[in-house]
Amino acid sequence: MAFEEDQQQQKVWVNLATKYPEVVLCVGKICFGEKARKKMPKDSKQDQKYTLARAVCALLNSGGGVVKAEIENENYNLERDQIGLDLEETFRSLVLFPDWRKYLDFEQRDNYILIFIKTWSNENPSLNSASTNPRLCSLSTGLYAKCGAFLSHMSPTEAFSFLKEKQDGVRRELSPGPRAKKRMTRAVEGDMNIINNTVAELFGRDQLQHGETLTFTETGNVEFKHYPTERKLTRIKEILPQYIAGFANTTGGYLWIGVDDRGRVQGFSSDDEELEKLSHVINSIQSKLTLFHFCGSGCTHNISYEYKIFKVYDEAGDHCGYVCAVKIQPFTCVVFSEDPGSWLVEGSTVRRLGAAEWAAWMTATDPDLSKFSETFRLELSLKEGPPLAKPVYSHQGLDNVDDLCKQLFPVESHRLIYTPEKLSEDLFQEHPGLDILMENQLKQPSEGVLIFSRSWAVEVGLPEKQDIICDILLIAKNQPPILYTICEHHISQDLFEYSRRIAWRLKEKLVNIGGYIHKLCVIPKLLILHPKINCGKEWDLNIQEMYPQNYSLIKSDNFKALLHALTVVLLSFKSFLSDRVGSEFLNLLTIKQYQLLSENLHKTKKLYVYGLPGTGKTVVALKIIEKIRTMLQCKQEEVLYVCENKPLRDFVWKKNICQAVTRVSFLKRRFDYVKHIIIDEAQNFQDGEGDWYKKALALTSSPDLPEPGFFWIFLDYLQTSHCFPTGLPEAKWHDPLESLTKVVRNANNIYSYLKQKMETIVEHSTLNIPKERLSILLHRTTCAHAVTGRIEVVRKLRDRDEIAKYVAEHCHMYLKKGYSEKDIAILCYRDEEVKAYSGILASEMKKSKSRSSISLKNTEEGLEKQAILDSVRRFSGLERSIVFGIVPQSFPFQEKILNNILVCVASRANLNLHLLFDN
Repeated sequence: MAFEEDQQQQKVWVNLATKYPEVVLCVGKICFGEKARKKMPKDSKQDQKYTLARAVCALLNSGGGVVKAEIENENYNLERDQIGLDLEETFRSLVLFPDWRKYLDFEQRDNYILIFIKTWSNENPSLNSASTNPRLCSLSTGLYAKCGAFLSHMSPTEAFSFLKEKQDGVRRELSPGPRAKKRMTRAVEGDMNIINNTVAELFGRDQLQHGETLTFTETGNVEFKHYPTERKLTRIKEILPQYIAGFANTTGGYLWIGVDDRGRVQGFSSDDEELEKLSHVINSIQSKLTLFHFCGSGCTHNISYEYKIFKVYDEAGDHCGYVCAVKIQPFTCVVFSEDPGSWLVEGSTVRRLGAAEWAAWMTATDPDLSKFSETFRLELSLKEGPPLAKPVYSHQGLDNVDDLCKQLFPVESHRLIYTPEKLSEDLFQEHPGLDILMENQLKQPSEGVLIFSRSWAVEVGLPEKQDIICDILLIAKNQPPILYTICEHHISQDLFEYSRRIAWRLKEKLVNIGGYIHKLCVIPKLLILHPKINCGKEWDLNIQEMYPQNYSLIKSDNFKALLHALTVVLLSFKSFLSDRVGSEFLNLLTIKQYQLLSENLHKTKKLYVYGLPGTGKTVVALKIIEKIRTMLQCKQEEVLYVCENKPLRDFVWKKNICQAVTRVSFLKRRFDYVKHIIIDEAQNFQDGEGDWYKKALALTSSPDLPEPGFFWIFLDYLQTSHCFPTGLPEAKWHDPLESLTKVVRNANNIYSYLKQKMETIVEHSTLNIPKERLSILLHRTTCAHAVTGRIEVVRKLRDRDEIAKYVAEHCHMYLKKGYSEKDIAILCYRDEEVKAYSGILASEMKKSKSRSSISLKNTEEGLEKQAILDSVRRFSGLERSIVFGIVPQSFPFQEKILNNILVCVASRANLNLHLLFDN
């Protein structure tokens, strides 16, 4: 089987030399047409069908593409001869719908058939059905079930339902309760009471009589098989995985080998060597089956079966053969006899999915964010998207995808809108003639948007080219998206390949990230702004004519859906919350966060970013690192992230996108390879150990560099947690400057408290802060959250014991409400308070009558699972749903920074904030 699979892999390959702006799979020579296919040898016919189906399946699962097949039979005509009934039936079974043309379009070009494939999706095309498709397209499932007297190989739809039912059943078994484990154990062992006692009694005998008729028939728990030929061992090896898996997936049962369909004992002849081989075959089956567990990652229970080989005697009492019986116990989870027939395109290869991976994909659901339902809103569900799509969420109270889409792409009836307006005006001014060039391309009136970018390559995660002036994306009704790549003086094959790869990546992201499920192509087109003599022709390969007509955007609903998908592509990022719910999902940037990234990336290398508490400074810092690396093709060691505290450094370091160090380490070490530096939480830096700013400036503006590197500084003076000099230049030299003022982290009540304290700081602070600038920012600040949240300020607690008791009681209260330990942070001002509260809190946590125990760790010990007890400074840049802030009534510099400390503590809380004043 493995050798056959390797041979098949070689028959499908990714064409890297194509002109199409998407994945093209070549499948070699295929015979098309009903008459021609009827004359083919059976093996060749099956082989070609399997090869073609595998390529189509891989593209359906990977966002779509093109299959290219060379026509094997002479004088073939697609319109006259069609493709062949057996191929049509295969395509129907793949897409689970009678009209396979919903997903596939065929065209004949010279001696080739091109199959244009749109992405698979969960939507059920039948208007009469409320059910959804499985998440993956599959040719086969590798799943068997014993149904009555038949062994059924489940179809993808049946397997999808079966997996869901199994998953729900195991979850019920594992529901909380002292008997859950015992229930699971009984289910795993299975007493098979449902099986007729007569069968069990026969299994207990020592021998059988040739010709005797058994007193039971084939049922859901009994199967008879008789192989009188010399190939019996081969046939047994073929059927055993299927029957053992089929019985185990249902209610268990017995497989009798050597008994005919009427239940008569026939036996089979065998010498000692063959019996030994048979025993080996049966014993080895377990290692060849794939088990998929729903009962947790640490689950180790295995499939259970046993066998007996009976001697068969004739009427004279002579030994005349053998019968083999296999007894299979029901299995709680799922058993695969082989890997499913389901494939993906990954880079330049086509990969078959393993059984466990396939099952996990088929049963995947949106993350359970019930605790965060007040905070997040689902924008794109797994139920709606293509196979590779992930769930997308936006913050409650923030603009949803509809609102964001309207802001980014303001469509008007019967008009073509240029956006972003400022960027288009800048480009027209910088490059005279660009406006006329584009007008000549857009002579036909249309409704849509013309989206300007200095580099669409960077927007989709590809390196930019220096020879390109800009890229302009046209999305309009009644035509496919067109990507115009504008060159200065000349065009070449190399530049076309650049534009083609951008169009390919854009299409891929619109489907697999944006969730667009309709037929789609993005057409690359090279234009020259100032053509030189003898070089004035456009490089137009008529790519649009290479696609079927129905790949144009005709329906207005599709046009709207495509703009929605593009909005998600441009604004999505992996949320910090992904780590906390154990499932990756995408969140959406605010328009301001996105504009700060996209507009400044090409405009300025050195930038100060003032971000008010909770506005997403660290999110933007990490996104700019990703874009710098993509745009300039930087190595990881060439980009450096510097912050003050170790936990935030560790958080960024685990992202594996750059070097990450604390300020102290930055001053101690050499960074010879660093070209770009991002500073975060700079308001809490100190210059006591050396001039960090001078060192960072020198590294990013070194004369050894071909051009200055990026040097962006993120800071928030309102969260200053000490009175020492920061090492930053005076605020009047902070130029150019950008700001973030929309609070996305904190619930409304917490935001109100924060704003009050921030206004007090700006009005009364004696710290050296730019009060005028901060006052302007405060007037512009808004809260994104419609969520009320909770804030409680407690001053009446007498001592540390009472504070610890209050914290412990409220922690257990939150756990009862469904929150987990990793939602909780307890923050003190200094390390001394952390040490003092550590023992007291641990003792109080154990006194609770609740069965749940809470372990406290500091941020350096890990953020993954435990509640945090640490100082405010070490928790800087991080967040939790529930924060207890323990604030001393008196400490050094109290008058100067008390309100700053309160802002620091409060801004860490998403939903629930408790401020406790230590007397």
